[in-house]
Amino acid sequence: MVAITLPSNYGGVIAVALGAIPVLGFIHGMVTGSFRKQAKVPYPHSYATVEQCKENAKAEQFNCAQRAHANFLENAPQTMLFALVAGLKYPQLATGIAGLWVVFRSLFLYGYVYSGKPQGKGRMMGGFFWLAQGALWGLSVFGVARDLISY
Repeated sequence: MVAITLPSNYGGVIAVALGAIPVLGFIHGMVTGSFRKQAKVPYPHSYATVEQCKENAKAEQFNCAQRAHANFLENAPQTMLFALVAGLKYPQLATGIAGLWVVFRSLFLYGYVYSGKPQGKGRMMGGFFWLAQGALWGLSVFGVARDLISY
C-alpha cells in the first residue's frame, strides 16, 4: 500500500487543475459553438471550407475558435496532470504557474478569435502558455526524480 500525503496548501493546485482549466475548456466550447451557428457550418463538419470563409467572415472566425479549442484540448490533460504532480512537492509554485497557464491560454483564445489578425496570428499574444506548461513538466520531473534519488 502506498500512502500519498498531500501538502496542507494543495487546495490551490486542485482549484486550478480541476477547476479553472476545465472551466476554460467549457468557455472554449461555448465560443466555438456560438461561431458555428454564425458560420453556418453543420455538424459533423469540424471546419468551414475556404469558400465558406471567403463568403462569410464568421466562418473564418469559427475556424480560429475551433483550432484554438482543439489546441486547448491537445494541451490541457497533461497540464492538469503536471500541475497535480508538481503540486505534491511545490504546491504554491505549481498553483501559480498553472494559474499563469490559464491566463496565457485565455489570451491565446482571445487573440486567435477576436484580434482580427489574419490566419489567427493574434494567438501569439498567449503563446507563453508553452513556457508555463514546460515549467510544470520540469517541476513534475524534478520532484519525482528528487524523491527517487533519495530512496
